[in-house]
Amino acid sequence: MAIDMSKMKSKLDKLANNGKEASTSVKWKMEEGQHSVRIVPTDDGDPFKELFFHYKVGGKTVLCPKKNFNDDCPVCNFASQLWRDGVANEDKGSQKQAKELFPKQRFMSPVLVRGEEAKGVQVWEYGKRAYETMIGLVLNPEYGDITDPDEGLDLVVSSSKKAGKLFAETSLTPKRKSSPLASRK
Repeated sequence: MAIDMSKMKSKLDKLANNGKEASTSVKWKMEEGQHSVRIVPTDDGDPFKELFFHYKVGGKTVLCPKKNFNDDCPVCNFASQLWRDGVANEDKGSQKQAKELFPKQRFMSPVLVRGEEAKGVQVWEYGKRAYETMIGLVLNPEYGDITDPDEGLDLVVSSSKKAGKLFAETSLTPKRKSSPLASRK
């Protein structure tokens, strides 16, 4: 059975909340500063999801069917043709526009943000460096399964935007002591 693309779009819209700030969004909007988060275990054993998106497509973010599901993608097709035309005609503008349309890899995990537990599990979207750091922690025998509900570790996430930089830099540090995911009642 093929993937129902309308359901996928609905899920993406729910995550992105159509670009509007609202209390119903499950996406965690990390502010600058320090935060304590706990990655929540998932049923499939992989809380680190890799997804590809097209940004700035008619002002929207679009999940790439080609990279995510090996399905035909009109945006990839258009961007590839734009790139080829730009190369053939030595048109740097077309090449630049094509680069902007090519899919970008992002990573997401379900997290419980300490101090915001009332919001429930939220989705944290992060970049490659944070992803590599978390995979390194999981593979390090000193830390192991950081998502374990009883003996996992919270992560201190620090985010700061340096002058002249387009994006904020994120650093991760595991807490030294394990803690339960939630209190037992």
